[in-house]
Amino acid sequence: MAAYLTTTMVAVITIFVYTPLPSAYGFRRDSVEFQVAGATSGSTEPELRSAASLEATSSKYAFATLLASDASRPDDQENLHDQYFIAIRLLGYQILHALETRSENIPFIVLVTTGVSQGKRERLLRDGAIVVAVESIEPPSWFEALPRNWEEVLDKLHIWELTQFDRICFLDGDTVLNRPLDGIFQDPAVALHETLNHPDKLKPDEGPLPTSYVFAGQPEMKEEHHYPPSDEKHDYPNKNYLNAGFFVVQPSREILEHYFRIMAIPNRFRSEFPEQNLFNYAHRREEEGGSMPWRSVDTAWNIHSPTLADLKGGVASLHEKWWAPITDELAPYLQSWRWRMEGFYEALDATTS
Repeated sequence: MAAYLTTTMVAVITIFVYTPLPSAYGFRRDSVEFQVAGATSGSTEPELRSAASLEATSSKYAFATLLASDASRPDDQENLHDQYFIAIRLLGYQILHALETRSENIPFIVLVTTGVSQGKRERLLRDGAIVVAVESIEPPSWFEALPRNWEEVLDKLHIWELTQFDRICFLDGDTVLNRPLDGIFQDPAVALHETLNHPDKLKPDEGPLPTSYVFAGQPEMKEEHHYPPSDEKHDYPNKNYLNAGFFVVQPSREILEHYFRIMAIPNRFRSEFPEQNLFNYAHRREEEGGSMPWRSVDTAWNIHSPTLADLKGGVASLHEKWWAPITDELAPYLQSWRWRMEGFYEALDATTS
């Protein structure tokens, strides 16, 4: 066993030494070695956070994501080719364990759809995530035909059922952190807001509106943008159009029922981006006739289609696929986190098997 651990640690650390990371990223190789060594030696520094459960969690905040089934690779028993699954493991590692990015006792919840294998669920539990199995929300019949994985994005709505939390920050699984995200819960935009009183804008077929709500996020931006992005610099095609890959809400069954009433009305919103356009309709800005307008969090929390300038600028999280970034310059940073995650869990598994 000792020889195996030594070989494992040498292999892991060698990967980090030869990964071509630009020095400007400030990547701390010493912390990588310390963390892997600590995990394999049984050290309590840093403390490893084990899998929790919703019942055992006292935190009023949570981070959450969604893992849908990968129907394209049903025979991928070793989970080697499901890039989104690897991405979610990477995100959980950063939130729960990595020294530079981990949160202070805020749980990481992964909603898993019916097609996600038991093996993947067990792996996420061993990683320290709270795994919540959800029933698939079937799209209304009026929705245009969608690939199965696009239909499953509606399962994000299940986070509104987790009413034990005051706030949940939802991140798409293809998100990589640069620093901790805990401060998002103190952003002014995530405060509770009263529903606006505009009787002339109410639509009777949607039923009564909740009296208060929380919905905060960021607008969809152009691939070519400044950091920090702004409307003045023309970085957004439409500053009122929300991107549904990063947002903060207060769970509420009343809000959830409101969403379902809206979805039941044919053609009330465009369905090609199901959950994103639902949110943009239900929380449209006041100037667009909305009574529960979504609020904008600081652009320093998340960037969609990030660039090297965003990373150097200090953005907290990058909404980007680690395996296929739009900007090639980001590949070393994103991929190094993937290997770091796998090295950490490989070493940890060796001590618990």
